Amino acid sequence: MDGTTLKTLGEQYAKEADNLERMIKACGERRRFAVSGGDSAEAQRQERLMELHGQQRADLLQLSAWLRHYYKPEGPIGLEGRQADARHQSCIA
Repeated sequence: MDGTTLKTLGEQYAKEADNLERMIKACGERRRFAVSGGDSAEAQRQERLMELHGQQRADLLQLSAWLRHYYKPEGPIGLEGRQADARHQSCIA
């Protein structure tokens, strides 16, 4: 990486999660307009987008927390390398 630390990357992911929160709210507004206008297909599409963005946001927040709080430059905080690696591998699975 170009000097980017894991902590910095985690902070960037948290900002992206905030952007997704705004997108979810915007989809909610568009869904309300679609419902009030009788466009059920658009309302359903916005509902699916809200679910998708919600899942993406949750994933980013989880990854952000992991990067910002569990890693420091020389390795995982408070865990031996093998334990941290095993936990990381279980998250991937």
